[in-house]
Amino acid sequence: MDDMDRLRAMNQARKKARRRGVRRRQFAAVASIAVIGVGAWGTSGWWLHLGGSPSTASATTQQAKVTKGNTLKTKRINGTSGRPTAKQVDNASVSQNQTGSGNVSTQLPPSAMLNVPPQDQYPQLPNGCEVTSLSMLFTAIGHPVSKMTLAQKMPYDPTPRVKNAAGQIVSWGNPNVGFVGSPYVWSDGFGIYHGPIIKLIDKILPGEGVDLTKQPFTDVLSYVARGIPVEAWVTAELRPTKRFWETWQTPEGPITVTQQEHAVLIVGYDATHVYINNPINGEKDEAVNMQNFLGAWHQLGDQAVTIVAKK
Repeated sequence: MDDMDRLRAMNQARKKARRRGVRRRQFAAVASIAVIGVGAWGTSGWWLHLGGSPSTASATTQQAKVTKGNTLKTKRINGTSGRPTAKQVDNASVSQNQTGSGNVSTQLPPSAMLNVPPQDQYPQLPNGCEVTSLSMLFTAIGHPVSKMTLAQKMPYDPTPRVKNAAGQIVSWGNPNVGFVGSPYVWSDGFGIYHGPIIKLIDKILPGEGVDLTKQPFTDVLSYVARGIPVEAWVTAELRPTKRFWETWQTPEGPITVTQQEHAVLIVGYDATHVYINNPINGEKDEAVNMQNFLGAWHQLGDQAVTIVAKK
């Protein structure tokens, strides 16, 4: 696949994402009539909605709404850093079956939604979905870092791209090592995976990166249920894809990737959908079919990361 093929494919995916965003905003404009003046973006950075009305958050207190039977209750998580610590997250059980430090409950509330300001990777970072999603995550936990700062600080794999006579990539970098290519130039970049993103998080907030890769998806959603969004790797089409898979050699050995690789921020869920902030179109709370999302997530290796303050 040459650069023009990739450009056409990703532009098509972006246009579809933009259309989804327009439909979502049209729906939100109607739905917001019922909640105007109820939900708000607090100085702590998020509110959590679990089957009830949104609540506001203060600079030192976040509210996690917890379901118990058919009753909606509010659990207050007090903190001084503007984000829950690992201990506070453990104590804010999301069900009657919380299993202790570092673990997650065996049951989840039926739904959750976090209020996280959206960001668009364009025009500055046409290949920068991963750091744009990460910037939203940093904002959500009360430690804003711009996408441009993250793009500068993230690890890079400097291995040059080599193509054969047919224009196919035969060797390039490894996204498990660092960003492959350039996040700034559309035709010159690929992406970066969870491992070096965790290193980037820990460079900014030492010891606070949490790698959820290969964990059950219920574990991933449990963080969202407790007020912490999660960055996840999927496809640009937000469903499994058979398109644009290729294998190239890296210094560590061959790697198989899809040029549809994409990263988003999970901000909510219910029984049938995952809700994301999507950097490819700047859309907030974009609804994605749960099974489509899971299929794409599995294709990209079940990659997910988040941030939790030290105990």
